[in-house]
Amino acid sequence: MEDKKPLNIEEILRRMEEGLGEEPRPMVLMSKILPGWIPRQAGERKFLMEDLQHIPPKYKHLIMIAAAAAVGSHLCTETFIKIAQRSGVSAKEIGEALLTARFALASTVFATAIEGMESLVPGS
Repeated sequence: MEDKKPLNIEEILRRMEEGLGEEPRPMVLMSKILPGWIPRQAGERKFLMEDLQHIPPKYKHLIMIAAAAAVGSHLCTETFIKIAQRSGVSAKEIGEALLTARFALASTVFATAIEGMESLVPGS
């Protein structure tokens, strides 16, 4: 078996751009600040999307969209949506993931406020 030569940073960034359909601006900037991190990021993505096999890739895309939206990252949400679309995830599936994230996030309001609500209810 032949060992594969590690990709250089420029090649990793080019492949990221292919997957996204545009320049991965945060990765390009980070490559100028801490270039050694770029291969690690690419390796983590490969590990998540290819090596782990328990969750289908489509669901992983939807999870990433939902998580990014829930934490309020506009750029990551947009980026993950574009990547998911390029991977065949439908607009309706993405919309449902966003509604699911909204429901989960809204539900945390009650869990966060439980101690305060208990103080409002006599005998709790």
